[in-house]
Amino acid sequence: MAMWIHDEGMAQGSRVHQEDDYGVFKLPSELEAGDLLLVLADGMGGEQGGALASALAVREFIKMYDAVSAITIPERLEQTLLHVNTQMGREAATDPEALTGMGCTLLAVVLAEEGLYWISVGDSPLWLWRQGRLHRLNEDHAYRSILAHRVSAGEISADTAARHPDRNALMSAITGDALDLVDLSHQAHALEEGDQILLASDGLLTLSEQQIAAMLKNQPMDGTPCQALLAAVVAHKRPHQDNITILWARAASLSATPPWWRRILG
Repeated sequence: MAMWIHDEGMAQGSRVHQEDDYGVFKLPSELEAGDLLLVLADGMGGEQGGALASALAVREFIKMYDAVSAITIPERLEQTLLHVNTQMGREAATDPEALTGMGCTLLAVVLAEEGLYWISVGDSPLWLWRQGRLHRLNEDHAYRSILAHRVSAGEISADTAARHPDRNALMSAITGDALDLVDLSHQAHALEEGDQILLASDGLLTLSEQQIAAMLKNQPMDGTPCQALLAAVVAHKRPHQDNITILWARAASLSATPPWWRRILG
């Protein structure tokens, strides 16, 4: 079993209510389905529905991950997600008037000895920081991803894409209805010494990927970056700043002293 160092943090931004939720769960070794489970949800559906949806998604995902019958970690992630989506629909049906539009994004990551696995619905980003650069691993299920492709194809300008009124509209979310888009890693993404893993709600996108990468690079060797990242977002003082939630992890470093047999053998 690999050892992992992790940290978490949240800020409310300019929102009246916190509609994000998260959970981090150390997985039992006898399950043989990874070492650490990280789950993040960003709610939608108004004052009542958004907070309820994200809390339900995180709770149900962590509860069901080790209860479903599955052989592989990707199968376990997929079956757990389907259970969460079903529960979301049942909850919304208990009070259709108050909970219309209730739902959330969901990003779940399993860290295992062979690497990391993920499943995601929505626009909450999963990044790998490696050797100074930030790489997004999961798909963005917001309309801005379509606009980015159109910019790359020369169909529209970057300025037009940045100003599009629907750029942040979700194309898939956990609502209890059929899931339009699901991003699932079918194989482990191998990790290297020094890699850092970052999960976030889209409120962190106030910062550019270059800014985030620089902050991960410049943190102290024995430090964690969540509070610094949150402070950097808050410092922008955006009038409509969304909720921000950040989960961060890296493999625990081995001793810097080489093993005795390597010292002898040169």
